[in-house]
Amino acid sequence: MNKETEPEDVRRDEGRKEALKTFIEQTKILITLASGFVLAPPAVLSFLRKPAPTPSPGCAVPPVSALPWHRFSWAEGLLVASILFGYLVLSTIAGSQHQGDYDVHRRATRVCSVFQIVLYLAGVLLFLTMIPALL
Repeated sequence: MNKETEPEDVRRDEGRKEALKTFIEQTKILITLASGFVLAPPAVLSFLRKPAPTPSPGCAVPPVSALPWHRFSWAEGLLVASILFGYLVLSTIAGSQHQGDYDVHRRATRVCSVFQIVLYLAGVLLFLTMIPALL
C-alpha cells in the first residue's frame, strides 16, 4: 500500500508514533544536558578554589566560607529534579504506549515535561548567576 491508499487511521497512527519518537529523543537530550550541568558547579568551584601557580599581588582566592553554597546547592537540586522529571516524562510515555495510545499531549506527559524544562532552566540560570559571585 502506498500513502494514498492507506486508511486515515493508519496514517494518523504513524504520525503519532513519529511525534512520540521525536518527543522521546528531545526528553533524552534534555536529561543529558541536565546531567552535564550537575557536574558543572562542582567543576567551577574546584577550578576557582585552586590557587594560581605563582600568585600575583592582588590575586586572592576566595575563602571557603565566601563561596555561595546556597546557590550551589539550589542549582544542583534543581538540575537533579529536572533529571528526575525527565525520567517521569519517559515513564508517562511508556505508560501511554502500553495502552496503545501514542499521544504526546497526554496531561501527565505535558505536566512532567513542563516541570522538567522549567527546573532545567532555573538550575542553569542559578548556576550562571553564581559565577560572578565567585569572581
